Amino acid sequence: MRYLLLAILLMLPVCMSGQTYEELVGQAQTAVEHDSLEKAEALYKSALKLNPNDYRNALVYHNLGHVQEMMYWRNTNMKKMLEEAVYNYSKAIEMQPESVPMRFSRANLNLNMKSFGKAILDYSAIIDKDKTNTTALNRRAYSYFQMRDYDKARTDYERVLEINPTDYTSALGIALVLQKSNKSREAISRLEFLIAAYPDNPELYVVRSSMYEDLNMREMAILDLSKAIEMQPDNPEYYIQRAMVYEKMGKKALAKRDYRKASRLQ
Repeated sequence: MRYLLLAILLMLPVCMSGQTYEELVGQAQTAVEHDSLEKAEALYKSALKLNPNDYRNALVYHNLGHVQEMMYWRNTNMKKMLEEAVYNYSKAIEMQPESVPMRFSRANLNLNMKSFGKAILDYSAIIDKDKTNTTALNRRAYSYFQMRDYDKARTDYERVLEINPTDYTSALGIALVLQKSNKSREAISRLEFLIAAYPDNPELYVVRSSMYEDLNMREMAILDLSKAIEMQPDNPEYYIQRAMVYEKMGKKALAKRDYRKASRLQ
């Protein structure tokens, strides 16, 4: 009975008659701040129902979509939340097609869900409005990369480097594009510049090790993986990758040692 009463009390802000559109939206924002996502969702929906033609509904649809996206990531079994989030982001964009933040929200959601073609459409719309938006360019490049359209990915990454020559994401992206294009030696050369700029980043040594692997330069791959492990000794994935290289080299005892280490860390 106590829990039933609590549930009814939580519903009161939504059900109380006489609340204005502004009050509902304000309460929804407060609910989000207090991580009461279900309550915020109900309040935003009530605001839309109360005043379906309000010009401010673009922001309400967007915020509702954001709440539903957070609810989905909290529980990925809630597939309906994901569908509704995409729908509400789309409603917001319909009302304010020039809004870059709203485009980003839908694009990023599609990117996270691996709907790369849909993400590309929104990132392209953003780039059409702002050709120097490096965030949109990098994310569109990544989407092209995932779709194996390496030429377009490289074009976007190079555009970013024209705008910002020190952009880490694009510099690494071009190296990976070269690797996927069977140009591992050129990719390694590119990566060496990055390693010189970021010598304490273990990710770069792991990436270069995979390029050495492509060239059957396994001793060099082991050196890079060992360097990454030295920097980040609690990362089990690095031990697994080194073990796999040891296996290919026929060094079964060393491979077994690394697999055991990885197992203890997981």
